[in-house]
Amino acid sequence: MKFALISQALPPGGSGQAMVIYRLLSPLSPDTYCLISQQDHNPQKGGPDYFGRLPGKYFHLPPEYPIAPEAARWRRRARILQGLLFGLFLRARRIAKIVRDERCEAIVACTGGDMLNLPAGYLASRKLRVPFYAYIFDDYANQLPTLRMIAKRLEPLMLKRAAGIITPNEFMRDTLRKRYGVEATIIRNPCDISQYKWSPDEEDAAKNGAGEIKIVYTGGVYGAHFDAFRRLIAAMQMLERPNLKLHIYTLDPVEELQAEGISGPSVVFNEYQKLSSIARVQQEADLLFLPLAFSSPFPELIKTSAPGKTGELLAARRPILVHAPPDSFISWYFRYHECGLVVDESDTSKLAEAIDRILTDKDLRRVLSDHAWERACTDFSSTHAQAEFAHLLNLDILNRNPAIKS
Repeated sequence: MKFALISQALPPGGSGQAMVIYRLLSPLSPDTYCLISQQDHNPQKGGPDYFGRLPGKYFHLPPEYPIAPEAARWRRRARILQGLLFGLFLRARRIAKIVRDERCEAIVACTGGDMLNLPAGYLASRKLRVPFYAYIFDDYANQLPTLRMIAKRLEPLMLKRAAGIITPNEFMRDTLRKRYGVEATIIRNPCDISQYKWSPDEEDAAKNGAGEIKIVYTGGVYGAHFDAFRRLIAAMQMLERPNLKLHIYTLDPVEELQAEGISGPSVVFNEYQKLSSIARVQQEADLLFLPLAFSSPFPELIKTSAPGKTGELLAARRPILVHAPPDSFISWYFRYHECGLVVDESDTSKLAEAIDRILTDKDLRRVLSDHAWERACTDFSSTHAQAEFAHLLNLDILNRNPAIKS
């Protein structure tokens, strides 16, 4: 069976969602899927390549036409609604044409960064009478606060008629079950465990250049993280350890992060690494930081968020410090499985105590690291995620790819 996958983020882009899609689809034959996005991934146009393109066909959706000039006289809300409806139906028509031309037998539409992909994919599936699968990376009804009312009207219509729903964690699954009585399949954001076969030495990690002690963060930094980072920096200052440094590996502009107070003599910004290099960066850390904001424009998203790098951090077998609200998925997961030290209060002193405890308690570091590796292998293995995805879509690949059988 061939399917079309619609997502704003696709490989080789550096986002967590693009990485998840790459890991899920990489074992598939390129004639079993096509990729559709508003972003133009034409290799001739260049751009960064963080983990390679997928071999399947890519299709670019051009921008929808702007709202007609006469609509400028309408009230702002009416103009927004008109523009959304126009864009939705135009995008659905374009998607349907690609799906028909490519002879796809199913559509998988992803949330994340764009409001129209999910309903446009749904409308295209209804027009062509093919199964529709909703991949809920982020809480669709709350991903754009200004359009929440519209999203909440669209979401039940799509999900109740979907052939399948995918969520990355239990919190998102349970939220959708409570809202609409629908059942979802959990496919965690996968990690390529094979890249983490090297086991970091307990002492070596603490002896990196000139006695520096590294707290490492890899990934995007935006409104879902800002206040947690500011608190971490303040906690580091309280400890009065001049050799304690926060190393941030991100694609986000340094100037913007510094404007948000993520700066100071203890903060080191590094170029974001390709997927082939990031494992070593994480495994050479003394402590890995996994934050979510306590104060943000989208608290509902924070609760169900499953950062794409979670599996990587677990597989690195280094102590993980989680600083996130108590009702968030990552606080629950790391506390329940004892695979990271969790600080779920917006308290700088407690965060400083947690850092000091990790750095001074060798037995704690060993327990956290052992439990982290166990969870990475059990919950975040890419081969397991690939098999779950193939089973949900009834893809005929399990007998052709021995790696997925394991």
